Amino acid sequence: MALQYVVITASWLEIIVGSIVLVFPNVPCVLLFGAEPQGIGVSVARFAGIALIGLGIACLPTRTASHRDSLPGLLAFNVGAAILFAWLAIATSQNGILTLPAAILHGGIAATLLLIRAKG
Repeated sequence: MALQYVVITASWLEIIVGSIVLVFPNVPCVLLFGAEPQGIGVSVARFAGIALIGLGIACLPTRTASHRDSLPGLLAFNVGAAILFAWLAIATSQNGILTLPAAILHGGIAATLLLIRAKG
């Protein structure tokens, strides 16, 4: 049951953040990367927003699919995002005030998914 709540929460978080990135790409880019997107970067950011919305929707449990079906996708995304944001925060100058917190959040979600799966 705990895994279901983590998956639902993570899914809705991706949908909400994806919606923000889609509509206001400058805000998350400044907060995460410390710079506003320029030129094609705005379109790429919006494309990423659409992808986050799609990931969130795809991972929401349904009546016919188990929440465990979405675990590999959510886990891969959160591990990758944690690594990317940690690297940006530590090894580059492309970071904003939310880069390290985003790394910690995604790492925590990934760890929680792994722990609950191992228990259950």
